[in-house]
Amino acid sequence: MSVKENVNPRKADDLDHFVAQRVRRQRDAVDMTQDQLAQALGISFQQLQKYERGVNRISASRLFQISCVLGVGPEYFYEGVDCSQYGATPKSERAEGPQSSILSLIAQNPDATDLVIAFAAIKSSKQRQKAIDLVKLLAD
Repeated sequence: MSVKENVNPRKADDLDHFVAQRVRRQRDAVDMTQDQLAQALGISFQQLQKYERGVNRISASRLFQISCVLGVGPEYFYEGVDCSQYGATPKSERAEGPQSSILSLIAQNPDATDLVIAFAAIKSSKQRQKAIDLVKLLAD
């Protein structure tokens, strides 16, 4: 995969094809049909086919929906991609702040994503605090 200049932003590129393959691989791994995934996403079977073949690009919001339905974090779809080929500075050369290390911890533990999603769904601030206290207690 390489950086391309003057690329049509609507046309799928090598990275889009890579992500599409990862979507199909994970869908197969969880034993889900294209029709089942399409229904869960509220899209047509044909649209999902276009996503999985890399004909149509997958938006960030749609990729997040796909990751939720397939039970993986969004980062799963980019595992193995060399960021330096896209003009990004490798992580080892960047200064890490507290926020990036927290996100790194979440990314390294698939259960953490479930915990964050469940925590975000708690409406009561008192219940959220109890959940924090419980997790801290269990961590000790």
